[in-house]
Order: sequence, then C-alpha cells, then structure tokens
Amino acid sequence: MTACRVKTALLAVVAAALCAAPLAPARAQADAGAPVKLAPPKGGPKPGLQPAPPPGPPRAGPPAAGPVYVPPTTVEPSVEVNPLQAPDPESGGVLDADNGGFGANMWDGMSRDLVMRLLPSLPVKAPSPAMRDAMRRLLLSVAGAPAGERTGESLTALRARMLAEMGDAKGMSQLLDAVSPKGSDEALARTRVNGLLLSGDTTAACDQVDQQIRQYTNEYWQQAFVFCQAESGKREQARLSLALLRESAADKNQTFFQVASVLVGDSTKEVATTADVSPLVLAMLKSANQPIPADVAKAADPPVLMSIAGNAAADWAVRLSAAEQATAMGLMQPETLANLYSQVDFSPEQIDNALSSARNEGGPKGRALLYQAAARQNVPAARAEVLQEALDMARGDGVFATTARVNAPLLQDVQPAAELMWLAADAGQALFVANDCGAGTGWYELAANGAQDAEQIKAEAALWPLAILCDPNTHIASDPPTVRKWLAAAKESGGENWRKRAGIMLGLLNAAGKFLDFADWQDVVEPASAEGLIPDVALWNALRDSADANRIGGTVLFALLAIGNDGPQKANPVVVNAAVSGLDAVGLNGVGRRLAIEAAVAVP
Repeated sequence: MTACRVKTALLAVVAAALCAAPLAPARAQADAGAPVKLAPPKGGPKPGLQPAPPPGPPRAGPPAAGPVYVPPTTVEPSVEVNPLQAPDPESGGVLDADNGGFGANMWDGMSRDLVMRLLPSLPVKAPSPAMRDAMRRLLLSVAGAPAGERTGESLTALRARMLAEMGDAKGMSQLLDAVSPKGSDEALARTRVNGLLLSGDTTAACDQVDQQIRQYTNEYWQQAFVFCQAESGKREQARLSLALLRESAADKNQTFFQVASVLVGDSTKEVATTADVSPLVLAMLKSANQPIPADVAKAADPPVLMSIAGNAAADWAVRLSAAEQATAMGLMQPETLANLYSQVDFSPEQIDNALSSARNEGGPKGRALLYQAAARQNVPAARAEVLQEALDMARGDGVFATTARVNAPLLQDVQPAAELMWLAADAGQALFVANDCGAGTGWYELAANGAQDAEQIKAEAALWPLAILCDPNTHIASDPPTVRKWLAAAKESGGENWRKRAGIMLGLLNAAGKFLDFADWQDVVEPASAEGLIPDVALWNALRDSADANRIGGTVLFALLAIGNDGPQKANPVVVNAAVSGLDAVGLNGVGRRLAIEAAVAVP
C-alpha cells in the first residue's frame, strides 16, 4: 500500500471516529412546520394515502391450542394484484394551483430534452422581483414531468440546483423535503447542505454533514466536516482533521486551507483574494469573522450577495451595495435592507444636514443616511423633501425601484396634497413599483384633476399608464378621449423623445390587455430603433407558439429567457411587450403587469 493510500485510509478512519461524536445541539428551525409533500393528481390512490393493512392476529398471550391454519399459497386467477406505485419524485413540489403553482399540466407540450437544456439558462441575476417570483413558481410547482427519456441529472436535482443559484435556500430545502427522493444521491445531499449554509443555518447543515460523511468521503464532505468540528467548538479535533486533509489533498493552496487555518486558530492572516466563492467557503469566512475579499464582493451571484450582506465583518459600503443588489433581484426583502440602513452609524450633524451630507457621501451609504433622516421626520413636508432627494439620487444611480420599495412605508405616511405637487410624479411611481396601487393612484388623481400647471401635467403623464397597469380593476379611464388627453400631456412634458416614451407606455398597456385603436398610435409611430437585443428567431417563435397553445410552463420559461439577465428595465421594449402579452394570453396577467410596471418606471 502506498504512502498516499495509507494517509487517505487514516483520514477516513479518523473522520469516521470523530463523526460518531455528536455535534452542537440543533438550533430551532426558522420555519415552524415542514412543507406539505405534493404531487400531481393521478389515477391511483393519492400520494401518502395507503390502504390500511388487515388487522393482524392478537399479540397478547400465547396462541390457543387447536388446529393450525395454513394460508393459501396461490391467488385465485380472477384476482389481479397491482402494487401501489410511489409518486414520481420529478413531479413533486411545494406549490400547487391553489397556492401559486402553475398547475399539474404546466409542462404539457414540452419535451424533457428542451426543458433540461433551457432551465440552466434561467436569468437568475435579473434585477427584477417579478422575474424572480415567476422563476421560483416555475421551479417549485407541482407538475407532471415533461415527456421524454430520463437520462443524466434528474429534473428534481436540476430544479434544486437552480433554486440554489437563485440564492433561494429555503425554497430549495422545501423542494427536497417535499419530493423525498429514495435511494442515495450525493448531488442532492450536497445541494441540501449548500443551501443550508447559504441560509445561515449551520447547525442543520452540520447535522446533514454528520449523517452523510458515513456514506460519502470525497473532499467536499471532508472539508465540510472540518468546518463543522470547528463550528461546534471542537477545535483540536478540527485541527487534526485539517492536518490529515492537508497531507492528502492534491492542491495545498486552496482557499479552504487559508480560511480553515484561521478558523482553527493556526493563522490570523486575512484572506485578501479568492476565486472560490462556494457556500462552504462563504460560511467559513463568516464564522471566522473574516471580511469578504474585494474580488468576491464584486460578483453579482445571488448567494454571494446574500453572504456579503449578512457578513458583519464586511465594510458598510460593500455590505450595503450587496444588499441593494439582492433587494433589486427580489432575493432580499425591502424591510431587511431598511434594517441594514438603520444600523449604519451617522453623527447627529450628518443627520441634521442629511441632504448635503448624503450628496457628499453618495452611493449606498448616502441612501442609508437619507433613509434614517426621513424616518426621523414627523413633519410631512420635511419628510417629503428628504424622500424626494433619496428618489432623485437613486434614479441617477439606477436603483430607483429598490429605493422605492425600501421607502414605500415612509411614503405611505405622506398624503397627496396640492402643496406637495412637486413630489407627485416620483411618489406615485415609487408606490406603483412597490405594488401599492391605491396610494399610487391617489397621487395620479391629484395630478390629473383641477386646473393643471406644468408640474401637474408632468405628473399626470408619468402616472396614468402605471395606474392602469397596476390594477386591472381600476376606475381610471382608458377610453380614446383619455388616451388622447394623456398623449397631449406626454408631448408637452416629454421633450424631444416624447414619442419613444409614449410609444413604450402604450405598447405595455396594449400587451397587458388594454387594446388600443390604431388612431391612438398614429402620433407616436417612428422608424425602427436598433436599441436593445431581440432574441433569436427560434426563441421568439417558441414564446409566441406556447402562448397561442396555452402552454403555461413553456410561455413562462421562454418569456424569462427572452428578457434575460438585464431585466425588463433594459430589455428591448418589443421583447417586454411580447413577454407581457404571452403571459396575459395564458392567464398570468398579474405576472405580466408587474413586469410591465418595472419596465415603465425605468423608461428614461
């Protein structure tokens, strides 16, 4: 036996002996209950409901004396025995048609090969909560698997992997719990641990590692075991495991060893750079109270952004930038970003002079300062002034929608009033993008009624399409006279590019089901523009054909792929129109309207 094999064998023996010791007690889980296991309806018994077995013979006491009954050894020819089949794990999920799923027939008309080939290209980095919600529902829906030969990676594993890439650790865990795949699957086990690490639940992750290392002994599980030993306070055992692993590893300079050395107390050197942004390394950096290296912080991968945002050792500017990106994607809730804004330490002088101080500070910290200043203001006019500055700064930095969602609760306390007309356009847009249709409509009505000045006309032009898009049951008129009135307002306040902006807005209304007469379009028709990308002809036709055939899964998938990672804010308006129209055609008007509002608010 070679020296290398001896060391590997020794490592396995030590790991097996160490893993027998229990890790730290499990912490309470974030979710009180486990997800319901669901599967699409079938002709046979419902999943989880099995026929009760016949009652067995009494067990108390010895059998009574007498003749012994011998059961028959054959089954009568007229009786057919059909064993119950377990639900198809590839069809399971956590969202059925009653709680947000896209339906059991979602993949009808789609081949397995096509779905497996395209799902990995989902635009998981798109700065669009609407797109993220659609992706999440697509991956978590209870639906029959697409037809085709099953080879290679399972659909369940692929769905879990894409949820992990989205940074949706909770959804990934719920999916894996719901489908309960039988047999050993190392890829799914690793995906589950990675998701728990990304969510910050290291106790549950280490419980899984403690169970799985008895079965899997590759480098990933050995490294995870070292981390879990250190995390549970068994530093000496972790140091021994690390030393053995270092001797047997092919690559002695891995980031893992740098961070692990800090974790077990063998080094105090800060990790300055790394190409390894795995969930394990991110969890180790956080546990070792190490800041995220600068090169990693620049990445826009959702799991990385969440790790940076939750790392208290990271610089505030880096941390807030990551949190803003995560909120733009819908990965982080606006309330969480607001909480981070509130934790930044500013001097009383900075708070008292928030407008000028925020301009000097700029960026995420400037927005945090304005958020704190607005939250402390009790006078509506003073709060409105701070919020106006925050929205103006955000628009210039390309983060208007994120700032709108974070500041929406503060805006809701500022009531529409004639003396605040200067705030109407921005306040209304912010509330509409935050999906507060009622409050946004209040600002539109303020601008649209009474004797109008230039400020009112500008606000009306900005808000009328959003009021229509936000609420399909709105009382706001969209008849030809109202459209013509709006076009006049758009022309008066829109400058030389008013036709382009008005055309985009009318296109979004038309795509969302407010079909307009040709006469409404005549004043805004212009020659073709080369701005933005158009998807290839196959994807374009696939989207149209899926919508025409009412194939929900296909329509959602193709619409998301057509818009891409830049989101509806930067996508070609024609592409957004096609996506919104297709979603409306298959009954997903709500998804389409949210995409349309995100696109409309971003129109320059």
